[in-house]
Amino acid sequence: MSDISKILIVDDDLTFVNDLCDVLSAYSQYEVLTATNRGDEIFALKKEKIAVLVVNLNAENIDALALLSLVSSSYRHIQCIVMIATKHRSVESVRECHFKDSIYRYLVKPTNLETIGCAVLEGLQRLDENDYTPGIFVGKIVCFLEVLKKTCRIRVHFGSKKQGVLYFEDGMLVNASCDNKQGVDAALEIFDWPPLGFTEEPPGSGTEKLITPKGLETILITARLKKEAAGSPVGRGIGESCSIEAAQKINLFIVDDSRMMRKVIANIFKDHPVVEVVGEAENGEEALQIIPQLKPDVVTLDVEMPVMDGLTTIKHLMIQAPTPTVMLSSMTVEGSDVTFDALKYGAVDFVSKPSNTGEANLEEQTSEIERKVRLAAEVELEAVKYVRAVSQEKKDALALAGSKCERLVALGVAEGGYGSLLKILPHLSAKFPASYLVVFYAPSRHLDSFVNYINKLSPLIIRRAENNAKIEAGVCYFASGDEYLTVHEQEGGLVLHLSAAPFATRRGSIDMLFFSMAERLKEKSVAVVLSGMGEDGGEGMEEILRVGGTGIVQDPAGSLYREMPAAVATR
Repeated sequence: MSDISKILIVDDDLTFVNDLCDVLSAYSQYEVLTATNRGDEIFALKKEKIAVLVVNLNAENIDALALLSLVSSSYRHIQCIVMIATKHRSVESVRECHFKDSIYRYLVKPTNLETIGCAVLEGLQRLDENDYTPGIFVGKIVCFLEVLKKTCRIRVHFGSKKQGVLYFEDGMLVNASCDNKQGVDAALEIFDWPPLGFTEEPPGSGTEKLITPKGLETILITARLKKEAAGSPVGRGIGESCSIEAAQKINLFIVDDSRMMRKVIANIFKDHPVVEVVGEAENGEEALQIIPQLKPDVVTLDVEMPVMDGLTTIKHLMIQAPTPTVMLSSMTVEGSDVTFDALKYGAVDFVSKPSNTGEANLEEQTSEIERKVRLAAEVELEAVKYVRAVSQEKKDALALAGSKCERLVALGVAEGGYGSLLKILPHLSAKFPASYLVVFYAPSRHLDSFVNYINKLSPLIIRRAENNAKIEAGVCYFASGDEYLTVHEQEGGLVLHLSAAPFATRRGSIDMLFFSMAERLKEKSVAVVLSGMGEDGGEGMEEILRVGGTGIVQDPAGSLYREMPAAVATR
């Protein structure tokens, strides 16, 4: 059930866990997992892709603080519901602050189980809408320590090079250190950091008490006011005095474990009139901590890196801080599964690292990198996201096998089309008697690889189109742009005709498909035009609309290559 969102309940109260499971199991949107013994929760977190965590902070047989520490540092997208044994003033104080980090609900046990069910659905919605900042706000950590009355040190991480330490005795913050600061000054700086990772450490000895309860209250109030001001229109206006020229710059962030390669990529944009490198990271974990703060316009991302690889990074990035990302790696070549994985997880484009061993010379390669970074910067942020997986079972499509299609949907796509199709085809239902035809301007050998790849993700049966093949419901047929794919009637049904396009350099395959559909299916035909260059598809869509069919054009702002959808939309 890897396609369904997973909810993890962490509590050592078996009766409560069983009762909650019964309630949550009534919802079909997710799968419920449980952890009732120490260690089970960490194992589940590392093994499963958890969307929402429900954890009892006061569970005696589970280290809830260590679990939240792991979430804050390594699983920052997880939405957290924290339960406590009794009402606590510090929890109520934090609840009023409305900080949108990874913890979004506090519930006091016992609580209405249906309330938890509704809260879980809210967490899934937060993930879908990216309506939060990943990590855990420092003020909430202080709240937890006070509830648990713990004596320890909490190390808070800001990027890979900056840290702060909070010192607790019986749950009360008594000191803080950061750089050369101590006490209240250090605490104020740490509390001003965005929600990030933290780890618990032994208390040590001889901690100097530089923060009083009154001082802590001042720190919390100051932090709250700063956070709320930052989220308001007034707060967002502070410091926005940059010049128009700076606003037009494309800010680029480079992620690569090779210092030499980071320098090579940075040198491509040295003295560039439009693109400016604003930062870099040597692995995905470091990048995820810095990117939300720098908010670059484009990220270039390597695949093979220590600590956190590129594919894991792109998944987290698209959830935590969606940013147009170009995969820049020796592994991201057209037609590879790694490339398709990256595009599925939200990357907008891909390009190989510059090398002397390829067919293209270095000047051509660097020009291609520069071009793709500029293209990526033009993609609207709303189109950049990690699309959650859906069911991959083909039982519905198999049930339709051999049946006549009642509606035909044709999609025309060219440059930038891999990402567009990966966001569409896995989410089409196979429960309806419809068939899908795709004309894709991509090299035939790469198209074969893509068909095999996306067939594993989609509930539809996806295959290459063949001449004289009967069109069956629940099937999606692919043809390359150098072929003419048309629809014909035969023995009361519909069949495909496939032939080589007569003009290799003049595009017209999408129009040909649309015209043939308009002639034979009339109002039952649907035409879709996605990312690409040129104007192919415009005339054919006009014909489909004329006979009463339906036309759909991808929003050019959300397309990597806007020319084709824009040309069709403006006809």
